[in-house]
Amino acid sequence: MTEITQKLLTEEKIPIAPFNGEDFDKLNISVDGYKAQCFILERWGTNKIIIQYEEKHPKWNYCFITKYFHFEKPGEMLWGHRGEKMHIAIC
Repeated sequence: MTEITQKLLTEEKIPIAPFNGEDFDKLNISVDGYKAQCFILERWGTNKIIIQYEEKHPKWNYCFITKYFHFEKPGEMLWGHRGEKMHIAIC
């Protein structure tokens, strides 16, 4: 039997966009089965996670942004104020 393993995302693995606007490598991920890239935008104490989908997502269109997020366990990002979550793996 073949074991399938995924690299589950944690906040520490997410790249941070530089202040000066220089190019940087975004992280390739899968969010609930949708291919995307992500990074954190750090600005004066308010960090935001940015998820850019490769194809139009039925709920988020091409981009999801929130400053209300945290990871309680690898691969599971809780966001907002209603306990919503996304399952995220590194591609």
